Amino acid sequence: MAEQTQMLNYVSAIGAAIREEMQRDKTVAMWGEDLVSMRGAYGENPGMYEEFGDRIMDTPIVEQAILATGMGAALTGTRAIVSIMTTGFLAIAFDGLFMEVGGLRQEFGYTGPMPLVVFCRTGVGGGFGAHHCASIESTLMHSPGLKIVMPSTPYDAKGLMKTAIRDDDPVVFLAHGPVYFRGKQEIPAEEYLIPFGKADVKKEGTDVTIVVYAGMVRKALAAAETLSKENGISAEVLDLRTLVPLDIDAIVTSVKKTGRLLIAHEAMKRGGAAGEIAMRFTEAAPDVAKTLKTPVRRLGAKNVALPRSAELERMLIPNDKDVVAIVKEMMA
Repeated sequence: MAEQTQMLNYVSAIGAAIREEMQRDKTVAMWGEDLVSMRGAYGENPGMYEEFGDRIMDTPIVEQAILATGMGAALTGTRAIVSIMTTGFLAIAFDGLFMEVGGLRQEFGYTGPMPLVVFCRTGVGGGFGAHHCASIESTLMHSPGLKIVMPSTPYDAKGLMKTAIRDDDPVVFLAHGPVYFRGKQEIPAEEYLIPFGKADVKKEGTDVTIVVYAGMVRKALAAAETLSKENGISAEVLDLRTLVPLDIDAIVTSVKKTGRLLIAHEAMKRGGAAGEIAMRFTEAAPDVAKTLKTPVRRLGAKNVALPRSAELERMLIPNDKDVVAIVKEMMA
């Protein structure tokens, strides 16, 4: 019998994962900004209030309180999902997330479960400025107790969200806004989970490894196609899917084959995740790093605040043409 599938876009896949987990486990609950009034801040919760009642709740626009109640609920038996519209707004609750949620185990020796998912939209798009479009994942990576998830496709988004909800540690799930409604993908109707710390080769190649995550995956794939057609360059595109835990083994395996490494993201280049990833690769495989055909390269946004202008925003954020240009330099 053929496997049943369904066509879902990115945001619908996230919603499907949350609905299935709430149906499976009555301890799962979700609250945050506009979940009832707007059926999800971006439409990810259609019909859930009608189905689950007060397990889906709207809150005042007070990010510190949303996060604090999520932490308290997670410590007392609820599998809590708290929705904060964007990572820019998440910064308002930064102390609670970074210090309290992220540091609880290390600071106070807490050994019990804390099943908290902090769900945010991230990524540029629309020219809405830093509060709506900031990419702060590298800052969150610095917290000792947070897992960081950044999927690029509907399939990955659904499987990783289900894994996040079942995890007994706090997870920050950063959903890439610009791909929310960008086409649909065929997804198995049967349940599946995607483990954390397992990168995915979105395109195999032999000449250069391009390590990316979230919305940068689409741009890297477009660049790889251009490089193949116009320059005969075979680029391997590796989608990290999670930044913490980080699949260093997958990076090392790929770079052993290609001999070149480019790490790209939409966040600012200075202090971005690419620097950490490059250093982790070098530490994990010094012998491979010594034999690279060209130095490790990184690509990120310009080191300026995001403007309230879509046109200016596009000038600051790396695109597929930027990836092509750097790879051609690496191959020269």
